[in-house]
Amino acid sequence: MASYRYVPPDEFTPESRVNWISLGRITKWTQEEEGVVDKFTLYFDGDLKVYIYFLSHTTFRVRFNPDPAAPYVKSRSPATTTERIEPSDLKVKEEGGLLKIVTHKIEVRINLKKYALSVYKDGQLISADPQDYNLVYVKREDGGEAVAQFKIAPTNAQYVGFGEKAGATVNKRRVPKQHFYGQYAGGDEKIGAAMTFFNFDNFGYTAPDLTPEGEVQGALNPNSPLYQSSPFLIEHNPSPDGAFAGPSYAYGILVDNTSQTFVNLRQGDQYYIGALHGELDYYFFAGRNVAEVLNEFTQLTGRTRLKPKYVFGYHQGGYGPNYNTKWKLLEVALKYRQWLIPIDGLHVDVDLQDNYRTFTHSEKKFPDPKEMFDALHDWGFKCSTNITPIISSNTDEDGNYSPYKALDTGIASGHFVMNTREDGSGTHDPYIGNVNYGRGQLTWGHYPDLGKHDVQKWWGEQYRDLLDWGLDFVWQDMTTPAMKASVHQPDCELLSFPMDLMLSDNEETRYSVVSTAQKDKKPFAKIRCLYNYNLCKATYQGLERLRPTERHFIIARGGFVGVHRYAGLWTGDSTSNWEFVQMNIPLVLGIGLSAQPVSGCDIGGFVATHQGQIVDPELITRWAIMEPSYHGSATIMITTPSPTRSCTDTQSPYPRSAASILSCGTA
Repeated sequence: MASYRYVPPDEFTPESRVNWISLGRITKWTQEEEGVVDKFTLYFDGDLKVYIYFLSHTTFRVRFNPDPAAPYVKSRSPATTTERIEPSDLKVKEEGGLLKIVTHKIEVRINLKKYALSVYKDGQLISADPQDYNLVYVKREDGGEAVAQFKIAPTNAQYVGFGEKAGATVNKRRVPKQHFYGQYAGGDEKIGAAMTFFNFDNFGYTAPDLTPEGEVQGALNPNSPLYQSSPFLIEHNPSPDGAFAGPSYAYGILVDNTSQTFVNLRQGDQYYIGALHGELDYYFFAGRNVAEVLNEFTQLTGRTRLKPKYVFGYHQGGYGPNYNTKWKLLEVALKYRQWLIPIDGLHVDVDLQDNYRTFTHSEKKFPDPKEMFDALHDWGFKCSTNITPIISSNTDEDGNYSPYKALDTGIASGHFVMNTREDGSGTHDPYIGNVNYGRGQLTWGHYPDLGKHDVQKWWGEQYRDLLDWGLDFVWQDMTTPAMKASVHQPDCELLSFPMDLMLSDNEETRYSVVSTAQKDKKPFAKIRCLYNYNLCKATYQGLERLRPTERHFIIARGGFVGVHRYAGLWTGDSTSNWEFVQMNIPLVLGIGLSAQPVSGCDIGGFVATHQGQIVDPELITRWAIMEPSYHGSATIMITTPSPTRSCTDTQSPYPRSAASILSCGTA
């Protein structure tokens, strides 16, 4: 039985070649139609196989599982929405030791003597595997397998995309060395990033022990995992030379694996992609430019529906004293209007709830929520509230456990993740987890097993009361989910489920019937990046069923490729310092270049640089003027200025609290 752990990028080392095995000679190959796509199977010694599928004239897919006994499933990807983009009309021939597969726009050549794949567009080489060592795998000490794929990195090539990645450069091949090793390292030297994709609650982007050894944490280092994973890259070569000489070109690669994955651009004239568990499954998109690549990519992964207009206005959120009662919230809203500050959205945090019970409201702090939302609508506000995936086992404000509809129906229907481990151990009761709301506020409860279609449907139905009260859209938080280890939960690993906890993974079976054996649950380590995708999907589809005539919006923290179909993205708990300002635009551009059209940061920062600090007025001004998507959110740790303080630089609508967007500065 395999054991599971997080692997920092510097410990995933296929470049060392130690114990890594490279595929060799292709013993035979076959071509067949599988549904509506052309499929090629390449056979190797040891009963290993590589599958190649052609989805269009410019897009193909490569799959390799180092376990020859692994069941073959035609498609189980949540990332994609279609099996084929367009007919590829292939011409195939074998000559000179090469298998040549030609479409109207590209030619794929495969070396039969020693596996290596290269791509030509209009006769020009645009992508190539190294000839001697490219598609590799290793049998890990814990009993599992890892896979990696090396590609040639041309001299002038730039690498962009990667979803939610920190750093002050869009091109992750040329990052100032001092952003990895501190301000006194490297001078003006620039090196490539060594990134990993592993959805993680990285508060302030400073989580220890996640970056490569010797590197600093923070907003300028892209090598730490964040909340969302899009293992998608675009190579753009504006001036190809050498073997790649010719017009400028671009191509994209999507690594379709929901376990921990890697993209390493620190290999000189090569780079590699890789996965810690499961198969290497990647899509290749060829184009003349970045726009063509993204067009093909979004034809495969789907496109975002038109958003409501209010999404593009200024939004304000806060946790704690900012507006933790109905009367404070209404007072803040009224002051915005009185002071003529343009604003479209108010985000009400978990303070709305009845003792942190999701999908409820507090009768003591927020009585008659419909009246409150009606008043806010009359003043021109659209409102959301914070919904985390936990269903709390707390009592209500009066000390009663029941009734609590979400908890009662979830337990009765078996909708929660069970405490079952990969080795068969566990209590076989609903897993008891927590959510960490900060400041020691741990809330205990159960998490829905969102890999099941019926659980997704049940989850979507839970929004009915909120919508009836007048809620307009959803703030989806703590999505990985985000927990905290404690004496009561020692098996919480990396702020989330234990790695060997079994979760369902049988919902995404679009193109083939999946046998009972293949429907078995998977350890969380293998589908970690899928949980928040399914959460956003379940929420969005629930809103669609409950309000079928309206456009819907979710602002989410986290996800996987494909979540753009359901939610916009905000980039988590940023800190009020200049490094986050420096990172903001490259971060959001990288997300956009990964086909997520709606994203933004907590302008001004969610986290104070030290407890009690009010955000610097110049910082907030510089930050706000460059951001098209405005979402302001403040943590409870930002303290309260005096209500009599004289505000001359900026103006705050808060009666007795600080704002992350608009504040009075220092005393």
